[in-house]
Amino acid sequence: MFLFLAGILGAYAFWVYLRVELAVPAARRLAVVRASILALVLLLLFDPRLPFDATGAGSAPWVLLDASMSMTVEGREGPSPKEVAAERAAQLETEGWEVFRFGNGNLTRQVNDTQRAGEGLISELAPSLQLAAESGAKEVRVLSDLRFTDPVAIQSTLDVIPVAVQFEDLSQVARNSGIARFSVSDVLHPDDSPAAEIEIFGGDSGDSVTVEIFEEDREVAQLRVLAPGPGLRSTGTVRLPPAAESGHLRYTARIADEEKDDDAFPSDNEAVTYAGIGYPAGALVLVSALPDWEPRYLLPVLEKVTGLPSIGYLRAGPDRFVRLGSASELGIPADSSTVKRAATEAALLVLHGLGVDADSWMTEIAGGRGQRLVLPMDSEGTRAVGLETGDPISGEWYASPDVPTSPIAGALAGVNLQGLPPLSRTMIPSDPLRLPPLQIQLRGTGPPQSAFGLIERPGGRVAVALASQFWRWAARENGHEPYRRIWSGIADWLLAGEEVIAAEPRPTVWVTSRGQKIGWSLGGDSSSVHLEIRSATEIVTDTTLVGGGEAMTRPLDPGLYTYTLVSESDDTVGAGRFDVSGVSLEMLPVAKMPESSPGSLGLPGNAEGSGRPLRTYPWVYLLIMALLCGEWIVRRSTGLR
Repeated sequence: MFLFLAGILGAYAFWVYLRVELAVPAARRLAVVRASILALVLLLLFDPRLPFDATGAGSAPWVLLDASMSMTVEGREGPSPKEVAAERAAQLETEGWEVFRFGNGNLTRQVNDTQRAGEGLISELAPSLQLAAESGAKEVRVLSDLRFTDPVAIQSTLDVIPVAVQFEDLSQVARNSGIARFSVSDVLHPDDSPAAEIEIFGGDSGDSVTVEIFEEDREVAQLRVLAPGPGLRSTGTVRLPPAAESGHLRYTARIADEEKDDDAFPSDNEAVTYAGIGYPAGALVLVSALPDWEPRYLLPVLEKVTGLPSIGYLRAGPDRFVRLGSASELGIPADSSTVKRAATEAALLVLHGLGVDADSWMTEIAGGRGQRLVLPMDSEGTRAVGLETGDPISGEWYASPDVPTSPIAGALAGVNLQGLPPLSRTMIPSDPLRLPPLQIQLRGTGPPQSAFGLIERPGGRVAVALASQFWRWAARENGHEPYRRIWSGIADWLLAGEEVIAAEPRPTVWVTSRGQKIGWSLGGDSSSVHLEIRSATEIVTDTTLVGGGEAMTRPLDPGLYTYTLVSESDDTVGAGRFDVSGVSLEMLPVAKMPESSPGSLGLPGNAEGSGRPLRTYPWVYLLIMALLCGEWIVRRSTGLR
């Protein structure tokens, strides 16, 4: 196949120079150079393995040293796997092996024997095996406790790479119980009882693990969770007593002291989370009556453009709502009364899926006082806010590229509305709307109809989406900006004249994972702010951040930190605290030796004749560049362009 395709490319090169280009004396030599370039590029696509030995670092056997946290476990007897691995790696290095540390899918050269294991790394081996194979290593020795997080990927890699891979089992027999996840639900009023959910792993199957839960420094509950056994998880929930005070409270879950006495891995014995007690008035609240993609895209956009704290609820059943967001933010399902209280006190309420099947309180609150953004399901949903429309009309409704004069025309100035995915289920008002903000057409050719209705009323402004599936815009790269612009303009119109709470600069998350950079949300002000982060004893970060978006600062050790953000005018614009989590799931996977594969775990001789992949040699790329430059120089010197 290669020779056939190379022949076609060579014939094409000669045809161009002898039939198409001007006749020059060097035409045949130029054709040979062009054909050689095309053949080399084709060869790279086929990526053969060269039969001769690789030179340099790739020819030496490799040692892959596990640098994950589980290597620091304290065994019942003898040294830790980290200590054993360090001694073994030093011995192999004296025998000519090259030592590399792996974790998180990265590979770093071992430069000395003082490097620490467990700096937030996880036992992800498959990418390192692939890199070793591509670098020409013929034999690989893996020193690990075999608690890999990617066993399926490892086995798939072993099945295809022609490298002799041997594993040395350094695992220790150790007892360990850990906390995989901990969350406490926000509550709207201080006298409400928050709910805590905790996920446990490890322990002896059939036994139980006692977990103590603290509100700040006060113990508020104890929970016994059935130990799931090695490699498994179990979940327990408990209703906590009302908080002692309102605000942003810190909750800690700890495995009881008597459980920790013989625990070999203390890093997973404590988890931290934060909960809002007495949710602040003037928030952005989204309530969805049916599952749909729209809330997933809409809520983050509205949160950013308004600067309001946000919360979203999805109806999951009769009198049952779940929080919108990531799995770590989910808590005990909320009832209708809790969601209704949050919606009543919202500065901006978004009602999604309002229709004939929606709860009666949702229909009632839609017509109440306050700013409302309604995404109705049918004409009953629009009637709830005082707008009469016909039934939804199916079909593909495309946005008109002409932006009409409207209160949000400024937000849409310069935005390209052509080529966007179509909307669907459009409802046409009984009376024509004045100043429609966006017009859409059925199949792109029908009479223009309004995609939104903007209603002024004494109790507050209401915006009604008369079409569905705007999320299609957000799902496409060319639709990100139009999606943000349209909802930004509508939110600005809804909140115009209202006192809006400014977004206070703060961490993007209150609990950052171990080894991760700290993210900061700096609000809409583009001026710079000075950030100071303190631990219990010292200043750990002192820097200046540019506002108007998000920023990152370096990773920090696990623990509790306080922060202060000061503006250029020396005003404190943000202050509080956050945590870097010490939780590690390194002990969750069960130590397991990968199964042998004919292509990898056999004798070293299996890999001797395989050679090194062509794409890993730098001289191939240098040769192609040299030929290209030479061809260009000769073409210009002979008068060709």
